[in-house]
Amino acid sequence: MREELKHCPVCEATSFEEAVSTVDYSTSKEEFTVQKCTECSHLFTSPRVVEAEIGPYYDNPNYISHTNENKSLFGQVYQVLRGVNLRRKLSYVNAVFTGQGTVLDYGCGTGQFLETLVQSGKNAVGVEINDNARAAAQSFGSVSASIEGVEKGVEVITMWHVLEHIYDLNGLLSSFKERLLPGGHLVIAVPNPESHDAEHYGKYWAAWDVPIHAHHFTEASVSKLLGNHGFDLQKVIPMNMDSYYISLLSEQYKSGTENKTLGHWIKALYRGFVSNLKAGKTNTSSKIYVFKLG
Repeated sequence: MREELKHCPVCEATSFEEAVSTVDYSTSKEEFTVQKCTECSHLFTSPRVVEAEIGPYYDNPNYISHTNENKSLFGQVYQVLRGVNLRRKLSYVNAVFTGQGTVLDYGCGTGQFLETLVQSGKNAVGVEINDNARAAAQSFGSVSASIEGVEKGVEVITMWHVLEHIYDLNGLLSSFKERLLPGGHLVIAVPNPESHDAEHYGKYWAAWDVPIHAHHFTEASVSKLLGNHGFDLQKVIPMNMDSYYISLLSEQYKSGTENKTLGHWIKALYRGFVSNLKAGKTNTSSKIYVFKLG
């Protein structure tokens, strides 16, 4: 079952235009439409699968953040790059909080970042709705199935490519605000639909990832959303490596093949390089936004 959104999830406006019609290339092969709010530039999937029925769309072995798959070449490369990213993520947290307080990783997947946080001396807690991923993550810290299981007194909340999946944005951000200490930080990574690779691949751009991506944030729309809840944007950090990962998947989707070929890898390396070259300082395939609770 699908539901059509009558109001923009960020600004409540009712004026939209179709941004792109694309396909769930990874799982169902169903077609979905991404709408753009003419008031705040926010993009969102509508009509969208109702939240109670979205679960099966995640049940794909290629949804690698919920697994530790390392048998395929893609899986092996992903695992190597994940190790690099873990160190970078920790540096972003340390840049805003160097103490040993509590850091919440919301949507923690199988828990590798929780492990990194614990090893750095921090008290790591997580939230993960996927049962299998949560079971794996519990080896590294306290992991709940929802935000309701997290106590107040959090210094930093991280969301690594999670916010775009959230149906009730305002409800979740209100819960974050309740649990963060005054002056606490929220570090969010999301795909960037204004990047060069998004423009180049159009409907084949893998980071549309419909229908599990309910939202597609521009810098303007994510800033407005967080501003509505008292968060001030402190910094925007580019994610250069994402352009190669997204370009590889996009090349596969564009070709219509079931497997990644050498040609896909070569084209992805070229397109990722071009995308980063055209990105300037921050307009990369994905961005990290650092917000501070005012």
